[in-house]
Amino acid sequence: MKKKIISFFVLFSTDILTVFLSFYIAHFIRGELLVILFKKYNALQMIPFSAYTSNYFMVLVWIIIFSFEKLYTKRYPFWEEVKTLLKSATLSSAFIMIAIFLARSEKRFSRTTVILAWIISLFLFPLFRFIVKIILVKFNLWKKKLIMIGVHETTLQVIRNIEKNKTMGYEVSAIIDDSTEFIGKTFFGIKVLGPLSEIEKITKAYGSKDIMVATPHMPRKKFKKMLAKCEKNCESMWIIPRSGDFITEGINIEVIGDIFTLNLKRNLVKPWNVFVKNLFDSLFAFFLIVLTMPILLITAVAIKLDSKGPILFVQKRIGKNNKLFKLYKFRSMYIDNHTRLKNYLESNKNAREEWGEYKKLKNHDPRVTKVGKFIRKFSLDELPQLFNVLKGNMSIVGPRPYLPIELEYNDPYLSNIIRVKPGLTGLWQVSGRSNIPFRERLRIDEYYIRNWSLWMDIVIVLKSLKVTFSPKGAF
Repeated sequence: MKKKIISFFVLFSTDILTVFLSFYIAHFIRGELLVILFKKYNALQMIPFSAYTSNYFMVLVWIIIFSFEKLYTKRYPFWEEVKTLLKSATLSSAFIMIAIFLARSEKRFSRTTVILAWIISLFLFPLFRFIVKIILVKFNLWKKKLIMIGVHETTLQVIRNIEKNKTMGYEVSAIIDDSTEFIGKTFFGIKVLGPLSEIEKITKAYGSKDIMVATPHMPRKKFKKMLAKCEKNCESMWIIPRSGDFITEGINIEVIGDIFTLNLKRNLVKPWNVFVKNLFDSLFAFFLIVLTMPILLITAVAIKLDSKGPILFVQKRIGKNNKLFKLYKFRSMYIDNHTRLKNYLESNKNAREEWGEYKKLKNHDPRVTKVGKFIRKFSLDELPQLFNVLKGNMSIVGPRPYLPIELEYNDPYLSNIIRVKPGLTGLWQVSGRSNIPFRERLRIDEYYIRNWSLWMDIVIVLKSLKVTFSPKGAF
């Protein structure tokens, strides 16, 4: 309880300081820089900065909205928290502007200052929140220890995601399982303990009152008994449902009377969402083409000087509604790549197994040129696909553009994936690039289609910039 109070006070104080700092910077820009740049801004009309700091209503609006969005109690993943912070800051600024107008105080309080403070806060809040939470976690003030029950692939996925989201403060202390096959083993450095009958003893030993249950295949009666035992020994409990893949593909929980239902989402097939996405794609692709034009020209010259063959590699891929289109990439392979691949696979058993699982070669690919290795490492070979986006064949973000031969796998995920445009980048790419097995890529693409939002696209684009400059998974 003491840690919760300290964490709340630190986050609360940080947010107040961020509001003041945003207004201070905005006040300085309005009173100093804009006066120099634009004559219509008269510094003599400026009220002192103390007028903003002494106006408790402005700060109160921000804090109330932040509290309403549970920014002091709920543990958000980083990008979800950024989204909530941006929404809360925007609502707070809008309320303040309305209040200034209704109170006829626009001559006293500068609307320019309020707008500038809002823009500045959009950058400061995520930055300061990230720094403060990392510090709180380091001093064990924001840290929450979890006990995982059940060794399952879902368990490992949860642990991986906890590792990726440090600011949430979760830490898996131990895993409990009844199976003698797993007891004593370690996963990601976390020891598997057991049996489940000793859960009370284990939770006390590790000082954890928070339990996450991932036992999708446990019989119903045994599952109910286990939950009853868990509830006696915990403050918070999470249950990962038995629904398996279905539950991860995007659902809304809906209660009809006293009936609990799961409403399956399909965000990227709704007309309005498609319109918004297409508009974003066109504008962003045009901007990127102008921005990267020097890189496009230099890469084209380098490919031509490095090896014989055309600059562009054109290949037929599966587009929206199962229609084929010509995908453009910078050529990164020798023109006799098929022969090179065939000879290599025939003489290398490990390469054949690797090709069977990933449909790519991780360690060495005899088909790739010297320039090809470089442009693949930093995803520069994908840049010509911006023209595919302008043509309407592709999106900036979307499912992987699959080959016609890959439809032969007849996977149930593919029927939904081919209903939308493929993307230049996607959730599959920022989740591990080529290190992800083929079927896992399909599952991730399915998840993206069902859960699409413009914010998700923006986050994926930002993450793609990081992935582009990381050699991990690039082959």
